[in-house]
Amino acid sequence: MRYQYLDGRLRQAFDAAGLDRGQRALLQGVLRALDPDAHLGEHVAGLNSAVLAVTRARTALESHAAEDQPRWNLLRRIVTTSLACVDAARPAFVHGGTDELAAARKVLKSVDAAIAKDGQKLDPQVTAAAAAKLDPEVLARAVRGWITSLWNGVALPLRARMIAEVAVVVAMRGRDGRHLRTDLLRWLKKSGDLGDVLWPREQRHVVALVVRGARVLRHLDELLPEARQEPLHRNRLPKDDFLKGAVDGSSVLVRLPVEAADAHTAALKGRRVLSEVLDQYAAGERLTELRVAPLWQVSGPGGRVTRGTEHQRTVSNAYPLTAYWPEELRSAMRVANLARQVDAPMASAGLAWSALEATGLDPSKIAWLAKGCALQMLRQHLVSLHVVVTNHDTELRGPLDAQVPTTGVKHHLRSVDAWLEVLIPHNRPNAQVDAAQKAITALAGSEGGLVQDLVEVWRGRLADSKVLAAWLREQEDTAAALLEWLYVTRNLAFHAGRFASPADTLTAHAGQAVADLTLEFLGNWRTVERRAQDQNQQSRQETSAVEIYRRLAQRQDQLVARLKRAGSVRRLSVEDISGPDEKWWSRGRN
Repeated sequence: MRYQYLDGRLRQAFDAAGLDRGQRALLQGVLRALDPDAHLGEHVAGLNSAVLAVTRARTALESHAAEDQPRWNLLRRIVTTSLACVDAARPAFVHGGTDELAAARKVLKSVDAAIAKDGQKLDPQVTAAAAAKLDPEVLARAVRGWITSLWNGVALPLRARMIAEVAVVVAMRGRDGRHLRTDLLRWLKKSGDLGDVLWPREQRHVVALVVRGARVLRHLDELLPEARQEPLHRNRLPKDDFLKGAVDGSSVLVRLPVEAADAHTAALKGRRVLSEVLDQYAAGERLTELRVAPLWQVSGPGGRVTRGTEHQRTVSNAYPLTAYWPEELRSAMRVANLARQVDAPMASAGLAWSALEATGLDPSKIAWLAKGCALQMLRQHLVSLHVVVTNHDTELRGPLDAQVPTTGVKHHLRSVDAWLEVLIPHNRPNAQVDAAQKAITALAGSEGGLVQDLVEVWRGRLADSKVLAAWLREQEDTAAALLEWLYVTRNLAFHAGRFASPADTLTAHAGQAVADLTLEFLGNWRTVERRAQDQNQQSRQETSAVEIYRRLAQRQDQLVARLKRAGSVRRLSVEDISGPDEKWWSRGRN
């Protein structure tokens, strides 16, 4: 099941433990943010976070002081976008960390002023001193202290913002969502300190991985002193289910110790360490291809053995981005696909930027793309809300399905605007709309927890156009901060030779997500544009990706301005909000 944070077993455990709505929302919200299938804006890597913003700023300042990378002008963009994220996160810190956040903000403001004053003559000692004053761990400790408040009850929408920050701190601690879910199910049966489950201390795990392409890795004990290896012969394999199917020709079993919070994170760390070591052998044996098999085994500190494989999803039917070859996007699609296949997070993040760069994006146009991403995320969030509200197929769905038709076994929306129509408040709803709205309330109440929170939050945003405008601006700021950091990561990886950075796994995931999101709306734009040209018997001319970014940026600015003065979202249309047709304020017109 894709949405494991909503599955029946977890719901039964919540019921047995007597958890209230806020407590369920806390646990489900963290699990959703750690779900690798969550889209940008839901996954922890794309959430607005003060802890993550300060972490990025400190890394950039340290790097500038040491090697003048990023350059002063890019450094200032990192600082200003980090400040925007810190300011947006400020309300959550009323429950702890207000002074610490204010101190971090003061440091960022002073650096920004220094860069504005000195420009390219910025003294590296200034950035080094600022980096020394920034301590994301202080903010993380404050966030860990929010658990008691959240467990006892915090009102919406502040609760949602606090849960997002908690999820970031959980992820940066090195917690795997699948393992966390298992630990939470165990914890619900015997209670205890929730903090010990979310942030357990790191312990020694022994990770076993299979390297294909060689039987012996010479000098491995010098490169990894604690690692042990064992040649594998297909006809003389140990009696171990873990190895079945893992051996392909010449192979070697490598066991190495790793300090990690859980078994899945240990497997990820072990794979990363071993992949980096294989760079040495790949350089020494240029005609040999060495690969780490997807299967892994981890022995925990208590002797518990966990086996698994790399996270991979499959589908019955795979669809292309477009049903024809969009020439301008071919390079971008190729590089984006390569970014998914690279184990090294810094390299993957750099390739994700390169995929965007292949569409014509350059740093001066990041603001355009950030606005376009905000529009597409609005559509994505609304579609995702429908999915989770209708996650359990019950008789409660009848009135909703009658007003908001779906198609296929997965109940894909036929019209996002029809769904929007039943989410917004009506002064005088007709009987069908009223029944559909009551069905949404009933479905959300039946599910409880996170789903009920999401319905209430989105109804609140859609009830006040100014609130929705502010949300769009925050998504824009978050996307801009991510894109600027992605560009910095690319420079650090490809120019400065950096192969590791704080939270680089989150950066890699976010880079792939923003590249996917961008290709999604570019592909949709091209498909709609081509269909219209065919219908009108026009010659086929494709709008360039950069022009699409410019037009979407203009559209987002116009939409935000309209929302601020409209007082209502009755005219808002999100069906093709990131497409070529200017219909974003046309819903309800005859």
